[in-house]
Parts: sequence; C-alpha cells; structure tokens
Amino acid sequence: MKQPTKRTNSYRQTISSPVLGKQIKFLVLVAFVILQDVKIVQQPSNKILAHAFEINKDSKNDTQNTSKDESCQESDSQSIPDEIDDSFYHPLHSDPSCQTEQEECWHPPSSTVETEAVKIDATAIYGGDDPSQTSSTTEEQDTTIIMDKHWGRDPTVLKMRDKLRNMGRGEQSSQNPHENKRPPIFLLPGLASTRLVSWKFKACSNPLLSDVKVQDYVWMNINMLLQMATLDDSCFLECMTLGLNQTDANDQDVGCKLRPDEGLDAISSLAPNTIASNTLVGGTNTVYAWLTQWLADNLGYDVTSIIGLPYDWRLSPDVMEARDGFLTLTRRRIEAAVKSNGEPGIMVAHSMGNIVFRYFLEWLKNEMHEEAYQRLVKQAERREMAMKLQQAKDKVANSPSVGWINTQTVADTTEAAVEYSVADQMYKLANSFVESIDDMWNSYVNGLEKDDISSKENEKSDDESDDTTSDSDKGRRKHPTLWELAQVEGDDEWLEWIDKHIWTYVGLSAPLLGAINPLRAVISGENMGLPMSEKNARTMELSFGSTHTLNPISTSTGFCDNVDTAAGSKSNLACLDELIEGIEKAGGEDPWRNFPALKALLKDRVDWDTDFEPIGVEFEECNPSAKPPCKTKGETAFKPKDVQNGEIFDAFNSLWKEKDEPLKTKREQLQKSWWESPFPNLLNSTWDRPHIKHVIMSYGVDHPTEVGYVYKKTEIIDENEASENFDDVPLLKSVIWEEPESYHFEEIKVMEQKSLKESVMLKKKPKRRPLNEGNNKGSLHRSGDASVPYLSLSWSHTWLLHATRAMRHSRYFGLKEGDRISDDNALNSIKVSYRPVGGSDWIEGGKPKDSRDDMYNEEDDEETGVEHPHGTKYKPEMYRYQSEGKSRTTGMEYTTAVIEAVGVEHKETTRNYDILAAVFTDVLKHMHDDFGLV
Repeated sequence: MKQPTKRTNSYRQTISSPVLGKQIKFLVLVAFVILQDVKIVQQPSNKILAHAFEINKDSKNDTQNTSKDESCQESDSQSIPDEIDDSFYHPLHSDPSCQTEQEECWHPPSSTVETEAVKIDATAIYGGDDPSQTSSTTEEQDTTIIMDKHWGRDPTVLKMRDKLRNMGRGEQSSQNPHENKRPPIFLLPGLASTRLVSWKFKACSNPLLSDVKVQDYVWMNINMLLQMATLDDSCFLECMTLGLNQTDANDQDVGCKLRPDEGLDAISSLAPNTIASNTLVGGTNTVYAWLTQWLADNLGYDVTSIIGLPYDWRLSPDVMEARDGFLTLTRRRIEAAVKSNGEPGIMVAHSMGNIVFRYFLEWLKNEMHEEAYQRLVKQAERREMAMKLQQAKDKVANSPSVGWINTQTVADTTEAAVEYSVADQMYKLANSFVESIDDMWNSYVNGLEKDDISSKENEKSDDESDDTTSDSDKGRRKHPTLWELAQVEGDDEWLEWIDKHIWTYVGLSAPLLGAINPLRAVISGENMGLPMSEKNARTMELSFGSTHTLNPISTSTGFCDNVDTAAGSKSNLACLDELIEGIEKAGGEDPWRNFPALKALLKDRVDWDTDFEPIGVEFEECNPSAKPPCKTKGETAFKPKDVQNGEIFDAFNSLWKEKDEPLKTKREQLQKSWWESPFPNLLNSTWDRPHIKHVIMSYGVDHPTEVGYVYKKTEIIDENEASENFDDVPLLKSVIWEEPESYHFEEIKVMEQKSLKESVMLKKKPKRRPLNEGNNKGSLHRSGDASVPYLSLSWSHTWLLHATRAMRHSRYFGLKEGDRISDDNALNSIKVSYRPVGGSDWIEGGKPKDSRDDMYNEEDDEETGVEHPHGTKYKPEMYRYQSEGKSRTTGMEYTTAVIEAVGVEHKETTRNYDILAAVFTDVLKHMHDDFGLV
C-alpha cells in the first residue's frame, strides 16, 4: 500500500530561505505600492498581499510549524506542516488542494463535482446480486461504475442527490417544469465573515492614504490593507472601531458609519470584483463561496433557495437587533423563504454564527411571549369595552325616562361605565373562560384581584422613581397573571414556529462553550492576521461587543449538582449526572471505548481549568536599574466563572491602571448586553439540544489551538515615579496550546518587532516547551480546530443523549419512579461509524482496533487531495455519532448526529467536499423520509 506523497503549499516552495524570502516579499510589496501610485503596474504578481501579511503578523504560524520536543510523545511522526494562519479572523485563505500552475486557487473551481470510473466486484457494492444465485464468470461479475470521490458509492444516496440536483435544473418529469420544491437553506456566517460597507465619507488624515467613500468596502478593502502594511493603519482602525455602547463612533468627524452588505454575495466574498483583489488574490477572498457553489453543483440549489443572513459581526446580538433589526429581519426572511419554497428550511451556521443562532431562538421565544401578552391584553380590553357599552345601552333602554333622555346623557353614561380598572376587566374576561377549565384557570383568576392592588402600588412607585424600565416590564408588573398566561401560550407558538420553519440545523465548527482567543483580543490584543500591531488591534477589539459572545462557559453549568444550575434550572431533561451510573454498570468491555469525548465530559467532568487555569497572571518586582528576570512576587489565576461574572475584567482593570479604564468599560458592555437581557443570560449556561427535528454538528479536530494565556505584571520600585502614571497594555508572557492527542505546550511570547530590521530580517521565533515539565498530556483525547478548543466543540456530544434524558425525566410529567425507562447504559442509544483517511465507505461500530491511518486504496481515490488537510478535496479520517428519539410533548421524531473530521481546520468545514457530502448525506435521507422529495 503506497503512502501519499507529502507536500507543502506550492506557492510557498518558491522561497527557501526565511530571511531572504521576507526581504524579497517586502521589497516586491513596496515596489508594487509605489508603482501603483503612479499607475504603472498592469499585472502584478499574484499572491503578493498574502506574502505581505507575513511581514507583520504574529508568530502564531511559526508555532504550528515547530516540531514537538523530543522528550514528548508525538501524535503523528508523518504529520504535515500546518502552514495556514489559523487566526479566528484571518481573512485570506487559498485552497491548497489545487495546483497553482493549472488552476486558480483563491476561488471555487469550475465544478465541485468529482467522479471517476472504478472497476469493482458487482456483488461487493450495495444492492449487488447474491453470488449463490448467479452462474456468471468472474470476468462477467466485474463491473465498472462511476463513483463520486466524495459522496461514496451508496447508489441510494447518489440517486437521491441526482434527483434533487435535476429538480434544480428543471429536468424532473413533473408537468410543471419550474417546480423546484425543496427545503431552503439559510447561511449564518461567523466572526469577520460578512462584508462591511461604508455609508459615510471619511477623509483619512494621512495624505498618502485613500479616503473612504460611501459604499466603499471597508471589511475587506485590499487597497486599505496594502496601505496598512506599508504606510499607516490609522484610517482602517478609525473606520473599524466602534464608539461607546457600540455606536458608530465617539467622534463623528473621525469615525466611519459601517453597515453589513446585503444578500448572499455579502457572505460569499469579502472583497469581490475590485482591481486590487483581482490582481492580488485571484479575484476574491471567499467565505461561503465554496459552499454556495457546492450546493448549486451537487444539489441544484440557487438564489431562490439559498438565503444569506449577513450581519455586523462587531456587534453583540442585542445591538444587532436594536440598530439594524437583524433578528426581526432574520425571522421575516426565514418565513418568506419557507412560504416560497413550500418546505421548512435548513439553518447552516458556522463558528460564532451558531451562538448568534442560539440567541435568535431565545429572542424569538421572548418575542412570542410579548406578542401573546399584548394580544391577551387587547382581546380583554376589546371584550370588556363591548360588554360595558352593551350594559350602558341596556340600562338606557330599560330606563322609564328613555323617551326624553338625550344622546349626550347616553354618551356620558357609557363613558363612565368604561372607567373601570384594567384589572377588573381582566378578571371578568378570565371568569368567562374558567367555566370550562378547572384549577389552573381558577388560580389565574384568583390572582387577578391582587393585580389591581399591585397595579396601583406599582403606578405609585413608578411616579416616585426614575423611569428606567421598559413599557413591557411595567405591563408585566401590572398584569403578572396575564404574563404567566402569555408565557404558556408563547412557548407553544414558539415550538410551532420552529417546527414550521426550521426542519434541520447544521452547526459547523460550533463553539458551544465559547473560545479563549477573543479574551486575548480584549486583554492584550490580537492582530487577526492583519498587518497591524496587537496594541492597535486591541483598541479596535475592545469596542466590539461580539467578543463577549464567545466568552468561555464552564461545563459545570450543564450539570444539576452545580449549585447555580440547580437553583434556577427549568430544564425538562434528566440531569447528565444521572446517566453515569447506568453507563458504569454496563457489563462487558469498557463502555466508554467508542465515546472518549462523553467520558471526559460526563465521567471525568473536564472543564476549562481541569489541566490549568485558562488565564493566569505572574507578578514580579523590579528596581529601575535591575535587569530581567526580576524578583517573583506571586501569581493568580482566573477560572471560567470569573469570566462569566465579569470579575476578570475588574481584576485586570485594577492590576493594570490604564487610561480611561477600557476593561471596566468592557465589563459594563457585558452587563448591558447579556446580564440585562429580557431572557436568561445565555453566557451562564450550556446549550441543550434545540427543539429542531434534525440536528447535525460537524467540526475538525487535531490542530494546534490556543487554550490559555499567562500575563506578567511588573512593578517598578521607583520613589521618584509619579503615582498618576498609567500602565501600558497588559503584557502577554506566554500562550498555552493544545496539540493532537491533547498534548499541551507553552509558547513564550516574543515581543513585537518595532523596527523594519526586526520585522523583516531578525524576526525571532517563540520558545516552546512542554507544559508541566514534560507531563503535558491533557485530560481530553484530541485538540481543537486551530480556533476553537476541543472542549467547546465536543459539547455537542451531550446532545446525542437528549432522547434518553427526555425519556428519563419525570419532573413535569408526574411520572413515578416505576414509570421511568430503565437506567441501562445510555450510550447504547448512540450509533458509531468510522471512515478511514482517504476512504469512501463508512465502517459501522467505530474504528477497528487494528486499523492504520494508511488503510485506504490510493488508486480508488486518485487525485482527491489527500496530501493537504487544508484542501477542499482532502479526504479526512471521520467519525460519525448518531442517535434518535421522539418528543413526549409534541410527538416529533428527531435525530442528532455529530461528525468529527481529523485534521480539518476551523474555516474548512464550509468548503471541504467530504465533510459537506457527509453532512448532506444525512440531510438527503431525512428529506426522503420526511417529505418524499428524493
């Protein structure tokens, strides 16, 4: 069996000497900018900008190319160097699978469909004849089939795929050639993945810089990035930085007014069809362009059935709604697309888009509560008004003086009759219902009499206090019983809305427990792979409300034995804690063997701080004349809970006395956007599986990923130093990485280069050492996807237990202990399958004990891109976990799937052909079973 040839990205092979290469790249870039200014350049060399970014970017990329210490175990001695910058924000990324000499690697190819003719034994494929009932010769049994390189060889799946694709082409046999009924797909992008456009002219202070005009692209603007790399980054930073409370800018003369672009194109390419992008990066730097073309090529989707949901990714979700109406527009777009296509849709979210989707669902539930409440109040008022008018008319009609009473008297009597308190009207309305409904309604009605008293008391207190609450909050205090009724009615309407509009949820690279990198961005700065200093980047990132959206969430909040969770939990699921005993009692071999992620989460209770605290601070004390290292004074550490309650921002604000106290402002931003929301703070709890019929989570693993940071605070003992001096930005001492098989390394941070000589010629590499003096094997079995730690990605495995947890729960259904299902091994409900690297067929039951990573037929998968894990055609080793259940409240039958792809990086889940084929294979099967479309 031949081993695949290992190679690196071809365009990087042209420069063998790192120092010489950086000099050449810098000189070429400067020459290009100078020539561009005098309009001489016609066709500059492709990829210049990508090389230019390497001049100023952080040393993170060097970290990933550094081999492990000899004293440590290596997960794969044949591993491929990871040469792609894996920053959360990094905007430019070509496709290493393609050959740069023959095709363009910076945008999707002409077709994403790859097939080949394969000669196989006809009885070996699905649907083959029974060999005992055939008399054909061996030669006659051999057959050649056309096999898709990424969809596999299951003829049922391929037929369903082809039927859906042909429907999109108008080739179906229906009498209506335009019929193309299918579930619409909604694409919800992640952080930094929506194009931002200027809606106000901005003059840049540097005369060498181009001004920003109305409808100019700012994120991304290739010309502006070139100017950042060579001249000045001030104009870009001023444009991207938000003002106080996430407004456009504190200074309207300096700042920009940026808004997300519209439509599917806004998330397909960040800088399309500009001269600079065409000449420098092949015409585009894509986000969802590969996925959009893949859906069109393989499944026949088009603009009528793919709906992009762009948003300003700098904002927290509440401000997205308050400023742009994003959540309301998302609801309307989904409703319109479902009505137009005739089927409930598929939500495909990537990265932070998954957290935005969670927020959207909670916001929608709250909206349903509000709508139900307002509807009940209006219905009651109209009904009672009609009753009072009728009573007044009856009174006048029965009066002995009816013959001479005038119209004004009737009107006065009617007006007086209507002047009853709203609470009395509510009481009578509720009384009209309780005749047919027993105890529950009676309890509501009995409470309405108290509403009248509390209403008057609240009105009095409102007059005496500042008006700081919303009208809806006052309304709830005025009619709490109706609010309780509205919540019950709103919950039902919310579930009905989801069932009608969102049929399947596909979560790609979902940070379900947040991430660590955004914390670094606000504490010390993260240049996002862009040519700017981390200090300048921090100024911009501190203004972004979206960084809190990815705050780490402790796994302890997902268990009932956590004090905070138990006090306020209203979940209708059995506790995860309750499942462990049944699993442990299972007989036979190790019940956790195929479920290492669930073992770590449930049994071992791994959390962010299990192996080390994610954020640490070391203190040292120095004399002005002393040379480092100075005297160590102590250290402190911060846990996930310190991030959730905001104490980490208070502590850093106290330790580093910065001008304007930016971290104090960051804590206030957290409080306003998340703690004071109209529904429970989502950053204080783990996310249970949403009430959606089919859920498919997919992500990559085993890339070096940042999981912790250590800062250093140096105190200078100087009696002459003025006490009012401010500190500089917190100093990042080291970064902690998790690597394949969960080995942990500490990278000693190198100071940013401040001169041209340092940045181009003498760039230092960071020092790396195993964490904990060589005992650096972590509690997990894998590392993350280069952006999101594995702990956060793997929380989706707990969703596989949703059906079991729902069946065993008895709190809300009045079940007795004897009515519960058995407490046997909950893992038995999960089906596991495995696909080796380079392979096409799934093996049931997980990875065989004796399997090797090279067990694939290279001839069958020739030229599929197995050499580079960043490539779109790369065929990774994959694991699929599946479970199914039935809702006891709605009767809905639902499924859950989790797909892990080894060696696939964070951004590649939106364009790796095999991952997309694995996800949509499940979608096609559900489409057949639920709708009969394919």
